[in-house]
Amino acid sequence: MSLAIDRWHGAEALADNTYLKYIGGLMRPGTATSIPEAELVTLPGFSHDIAGSRAEARRLLAEAGVPNLAVTLTNRKDVPVPYGPAGDYVVAAWREIGVQATQELLSTKDWQSALETGRFAAATDLDADYFDDPTIQLARYVSRDLSPINHSGSTDRFLDALYIGQAISTDPQQRAKIVRDFERHALSDAYTVPLLWWNRIVVSAEKFKGWNMSPSHYIGQDLSDVWLEE
Repeated sequence: MSLAIDRWHGAEALADNTYLKYIGGLMRPGTATSIPEAELVTLPGFSHDIAGSRAEARRLLAEAGVPNLAVTLTNRKDVPVPYGPAGDYVVAAWREIGVQATQELLSTKDWQSALETGRFAAATDLDADYFDDPTIQLARYVSRDLSPINHSGSTDRFLDALYIGQAISTDPQQRAKIVRDFERHALSDAYTVPLLWWNRIVVSAEKFKGWNMSPSHYIGQDLSDVWLEE
């Protein structure tokens, strides 16, 4: 299913009507631990050769005995951007490989409940971590019994071991290597995969002073230093 999605075209198409823009792996693009593009394009779902990727996707569906697979994407209804355009883009991509894809649009409360209880076949999710550190950003990909934010419900003890290994490593180079091994495995098995990373945009008045924007919605909310220039 990830193979069917043309992220490179999507980064251009969705940037016009959403703030989805950057292509990357599990770590935020542009950070010290993000995967280089030269390596990213070798992983399933990130190749520039979308025709070849979709041919492989159709082959895998046939091999699995589900050439006419029907899937419903559970998506968030009351926050239309970026969820609506992103969902439409993913569903259209799945139809390109013969999947009978539809969307189920839920309120935020019902969508979150579906994620937490596993009441979905495929679903959108979000990742807006407050700090660029692998122990925080990789938590959603380890086994469900170790991480309640793994909404896919997967169990993968190899990923668990890599996660613990990077968390306790005191050697930056060794840690980076473990993170890259984790990323390759997670993106290849694809229980949960990134679509596109957000380009956060905040519009403010010129007289609004003392606030600095961060990549995350979860930090920078203390407005005690904010002031208006008169």
